Amino acid sequence: MKQAYLITAYKNFDELYELAEILSKTAYVFIHVDEKSREITDADVEKLNQLPGCEAIREYRIVWGGFAHVQAIVKLMAMALSKEDVSYMHLLTGEDFPLLTPEQLDEKFLTSDQIFMDYLTPEQLPETVTKRYQYYNWFTDQNVKNKILWQLQNMTVKVQKKAGICRKGIGPFTKIYKGLVYVSMPREAAAYVVSFVAKHGEFWDDLAVCQVPEEFFFQTIFMNDKNWREHVVNKQLRYMDWTKGDGSSPAYLTLEDYDKVKASGCAFARKFHPKQSEILRDRLREDLGIES
Repeated sequence: MKQAYLITAYKNFDELYELAEILSKTAYVFIHVDEKSREITDADVEKLNQLPGCEAIREYRIVWGGFAHVQAIVKLMAMALSKEDVSYMHLLTGEDFPLLTPEQLDEKFLTSDQIFMDYLTPEQLPETVTKRYQYYNWFTDQNVKNKILWQLQNMTVKVQKKAGICRKGIGPFTKIYKGLVYVSMPREAAAYVVSFVAKHGEFWDDLAVCQVPEEFFFQTIFMNDKNWREHVVNKQLRYMDWTKGDGSSPAYLTLEDYDKVKASGCAFARKFHPKQSEILRDRLREDLGIES
């Protein structure tokens, strides 16, 4: 049996390559590179494909908060499921770094039946979040971090409110759960998600016109299933610092974060910058016995 690491990336090729090189020592690595990325070239993608156990593709044009990221993740899941010996998988970004050796990761997760996934219940969701699925996102393929587009999207929400438009849920679900898309799960759980999406086009179509649809995806599917919700552990395995970020993404980690990272009990950490995080990355390499 092997694990699979599913990575979405769009920049910092050297760091991405190192991450893939480390993880592929004992596992499969599947990577999706943003189709519009100029920092990672087609030649870089080919170099990733030369790593044993690594498969990299470049298919979807991804924007922050867009549906294409969900599509890319499902594609990577299907690729991982095509390997019959994959028993567990983790979703990561190219800006992540492991806090355990590949062998330690295998020992901890290879035979696990738990889904590690943070979530908020429907009762915990503020209005600023519920409006992301109640009202149609007319800019699903545009980067709504752009201030003008963000304002335009807010205007369309006001128009929909006045018109009496208010969706009650996503596909067959009226109980909507939210959390980060970076989930760790056993093979059977991943197979359930891929199968569910294929059978329930109404869920897929509704999700496509949500704002930041990735944050409703796994949580809503798993928590509405009486079997799989029993396997969910409401915990992130990735150490992140949101207190210093811009509110929509975690801050870059530095050496000052070392003690907190090590004390977190997490399996991975995010985010690492090529320059700002260089010394911290060196310390973590040393801890893992990896030569710089």
